[in-house]
Amino acid sequence: MTAPGSSGSETASHQKFWGRAGHRLAENEQRRRRQARAYRRRQEHKSREKATEVARRGWELGLVAPWRITAALDSGGHEGPDVDIACGAEEPAVDEWEAGTRYPTFEQLTLLAELTGYGISWFVETDEPIDIRSTTMWGHMNKRAREQWKDPILVCSDDAIGACPGTADYLETHLF
Repeated sequence: MTAPGSSGSETASHQKFWGRAGHRLAENEQRRRRQARAYRRRQEHKSREKATEVARRGWELGLVAPWRITAALDSGGHEGPDVDIACGAEEPAVDEWEAGTRYPTFEQLTLLAELTGYGISWFVETDEPIDIRSTTMWGHMNKRAREQWKDPILVCSDDAIGACPGTADYLETHLF
């Protein structure tokens, strides 16, 4: 949609800014808004870079939580071999990530974050999930659901982390 009186062919650098009631803004106000928008983009970029840096460090330390992988996949209805393919892995890698018996590479974790829409740093946060057995939700579950309930897997095995190239455990055991 173009602004009133606009031809629609204006480039981003020559975009006209409109104020209230279709009044064109003065040049200095247009310049201020362009600068503010550029500043916000730079800040967002820095924030994404910082989050990725934090996530990489958490990944290197083996902090990827299997329960978070499961929660992210479940919340988006992602399942089956297509998830493995989307994450650059071969079946049954993602199932093993969820079980904590295999550790994803950082690239695979990045692809998982893109697939699920979660920020990559979310997968390495160190808090634990709420135990639903201590909530009213438990009382609303039927008997079968309660019987099938399994505690979330909080950490990957040391062997899984140590076998993944790039992690601190891998580098510690595979001195080159």
